[in-house]
Amino acid sequence: MPACAPSLSALWLTALLCATAAPAAAETRSLSQDWLFAPREIKGAETLAFGDEGWQPVAVPHDWAVMDKADGSPPFDPKVAGGQDSGYLPGGIGWYRRHLRLDATEAQKLVRLNFEAIYMDADVWLNGELVAEHHYGYTAFTVDLTGKLRAGDNVIAVRVHHADPSSRWFAGSGIIRPVSLDILDCAHLRPESIFVTTPVATEASGTVAVRASAGNCAGRPQAMELVTKIVAPNGDVVAQAKELRIVVGRGSADWNQSLTVSRPALWSPDSPNLYSLVQQVRVQGAVTDERRTRFGIRTISVDAVNGLRVNGKPVRLRGGNFHHDNYMLGAAGFPDADARKVVLMKAAGYNALRSAHNPASQATLNAADELGMLVIDESFDAWNKSKRDKDYARFFKTDWQRDIDSMVVSARNHPSVLFWSIGNEIPEQGETLGVETGRMLAERVRMLDPTRPVTQAVSTDAPASDAQFAVLDVAGYNYRANMFEDDHRKFPERIMYTSESLPIDAFSYWRKVETMPWVIGDFVWTAVDYIGESGIGWMGYSQDWQKLGPYPWHLAYCGEIDVTGRKRPAAYYRQILWKTGIDPVVAVVRQPKGTEDLPDRHYYPITPPHLDWSHPDVHPSWTWPGQEGKPLEVEVYSELPEVELFLNGQSLGRRAVGIGTEYNMMFSVPYAPGRLTAVGYRDGREAARWELRTAGAPATIKLSVDRQRLTANGEDLAYVVVELVDSDGTPIYAQSDDRRVSVRVKGAATLAGIGNGDPRDASSFQSGTRSSFHGRVVAAIRAGTQAGPVLVEVMVDGLPVQQLRLDAISG
Repeated sequence: MPACAPSLSALWLTALLCATAAPAAAETRSLSQDWLFAPREIKGAETLAFGDEGWQPVAVPHDWAVMDKADGSPPFDPKVAGGQDSGYLPGGIGWYRRHLRLDATEAQKLVRLNFEAIYMDADVWLNGELVAEHHYGYTAFTVDLTGKLRAGDNVIAVRVHHADPSSRWFAGSGIIRPVSLDILDCAHLRPESIFVTTPVATEASGTVAVRASAGNCAGRPQAMELVTKIVAPNGDVVAQAKELRIVVGRGSADWNQSLTVSRPALWSPDSPNLYSLVQQVRVQGAVTDERRTRFGIRTISVDAVNGLRVNGKPVRLRGGNFHHDNYMLGAAGFPDADARKVVLMKAAGYNALRSAHNPASQATLNAADELGMLVIDESFDAWNKSKRDKDYARFFKTDWQRDIDSMVVSARNHPSVLFWSIGNEIPEQGETLGVETGRMLAERVRMLDPTRPVTQAVSTDAPASDAQFAVLDVAGYNYRANMFEDDHRKFPERIMYTSESLPIDAFSYWRKVETMPWVIGDFVWTAVDYIGESGIGWMGYSQDWQKLGPYPWHLAYCGEIDVTGRKRPAAYYRQILWKTGIDPVVAVVRQPKGTEDLPDRHYYPITPPHLDWSHPDVHPSWTWPGQEGKPLEVEVYSELPEVELFLNGQSLGRRAVGIGTEYNMMFSVPYAPGRLTAVGYRDGREAARWELRTAGAPATIKLSVDRQRLTANGEDLAYVVVELVDSDGTPIYAQSDDRRVSVRVKGAATLAGIGNGDPRDASSFQSGTRSSFHGRVVAAIRAGTQAGPVLVEVMVDGLPVQQLRLDAISG
């Protein structure tokens, strides 16, 4: 960098060099804190001078749909327009305001305001000037504030209009994903231009192709150097490249760089190794911008003969769908909450997820990158024809391109992203309009990212399905595995998978993946439970497909992992089908005849055929008071070839299990309190066991937490699980023993929400008090912005108070 002490004869030249060479690194600021919120229409709330002193302070991500009402009552309401679809939670209009202070230098720079998602139909103002409109509730968008800011106080105002009914499931309302601010130098990388691909990925060598664009806002040309480094998982720089370009004034230049990594650590579902791409823009040696992009070195190939291969090795997609909500937090996509669902799925044996039916959050994709989860990133649930009166179809014709662009550009550097899905169960699928729209979307996706296949979830039969599949690279079948064999005969090169399947048909769907190479995976509806489509997993839809669970039903209750994170029996069965070895043998008990775990099982009279998302009414419990001496049906799931069941040490029989028994064996057992033990054998030797014990009265609580330390950033979450146990530590499961649980948080954190997973408990998520459900309550604790100790106090009716210490530390 030149010294800034020019002679008179070189005054102009040196002044230019000093101006262009002064270091001015770019900065990205989180805007998660210090928002103000009002849950109603307010005239003039966009103006700079508007008085917002009485508004409610909130942090974003934020969802007003799960906030208690003004009188302190819970948010659920049987009269809301979204009704059964939204889980009886409201939409409406809400306003956000945030004061933003900048100094004179910052206000004169390039400034970009980034929203990851606002649900939905948002208008954004800066200092009273309308600067953006964005309709879709799930795509990221950026607002250029350059030249519109002033030194001192600025006000960002956001009006959100969630007109219901807008969705077939709970969507939430508000600024539901993170917000950030980029403050850039005049010489800068354009963040959306960065695209990393790895066309070669072998054990010997990896080729990393990098595309990027840099901008120059100055009124004169500048010599700009792009320095690119690849940093390995261990921190070593393993490749680098430099290239100098003259960038015209108020223009940009594109760079295409190719780097080679010797003996790379490849990314795969089993070994999710991540590299960092570090890019610097330098002017006269001074760094004016630096960007870091995580990526993985891997290749994807798929065909109807060899199936799906990652780095040349076969992979079967053990998949699950999920919606975007986070239960007790509503649709607020706190990064830790979104990541937690991916963690739960991975721990249950899944290796793939489908973000139904909207683009996945960055937090979801980051977690998938880190854990080795493959992702089908989906765009829309509707195109030209609506499914609900106020859904996205209102905006599709004008907005589809920018929303597709947002999905692809924001996610294409994530190695976890496997396919791009352009839609789900589109009403016009197979029609001329649907086929042409699908072709248009697919072509746009391939232009933005030619490295990944395009898919779509289709829910119609031939010949309409064939017309739709013809514009795709990979065919997603919703609930139509019966078509795989015939369709393969007609279209032997078609690659297929079940984009949605029923939990009760897990065995038959997975057998097709195991026996048909052209069928590459199965995605169950759903892996994780969610709010909305009330009761679809219990009483299901009425015969005419118009009605679901009545109030107070608000959870779908079809997730194989419940909304609190607890695996349900269907999840245990699925991991045995997949032969994961996580729990090789599991025993569950069918609900005794004449009793019910929940009401309304047969609320609607149904005449087959009719899709059934319900789970078998079985439970991981051996506590059945009143059933003494009566035969109970015990199901034993096993990936081991033999199982033996014991009651209080006495054998009830040893039997073979396998494909012929669908890895399931039924025993009839006269109920007696004590210990029910299932033992699995391989080669005649015990290889695994599972035990259920009869629980006594609740005696204490067991507390566990997923992390002891939080970063004091106002966003980090810790999940505290409260479980009732008896005097011997046996978990309480019988609902007759459930108790009222209260959670209080003191110190450097707050209670973000509390829930129990009961699909009918429409009480407050924010009050801190809930009844347990099958002996369990979960609370989410959110860090504040100041470091310090956090004390979580848990009180249960009739049991000793317990405390848990956490720590919020400086970032």
